[in-house]
Amino acid sequence: MNKLPNCSQAFISRSKIENYLLNASHCEGKSKAMFFSKFGYSLANSNEFYESLRDLACESLIIQIEERPPFGTRITTEGSLRTPDARNPQVRAGWFFDKDDPKNIPRLVTVIPARSK
Repeated sequence: MNKLPNCSQAFISRSKIENYLLNASHCEGKSKAMFFSKFGYSLANSNEFYESLRDLACESLIIQIEERPPFGTRITTEGSLRTPDARNPQVRAGWFFDKDDPKNIPRLVTVIPARSK
């Protein structure tokens, strides 16, 4: 398996973190916020979560590539997310590469718990 291309330049929106992934009030994000809170993440330490997601971008492995014409490519990765309580769960992250981006920078779409094997 391969690593995410241009992982060191990955774009991770602070809004995506604070208004979606760690927002217990968000209609779709609340289950993710509950999951991450079990491992010590909250809005109070969203900067630490951001850094862990940056690490995840380069440390996780590609498990799926989907072409999404005419928009670009979605890549799913799986890896261990560094957490405050050091339990570091396996998660899947969705990254999108916009067709019109000449730098080919991955943009974080979502993060979910990995499926149990």
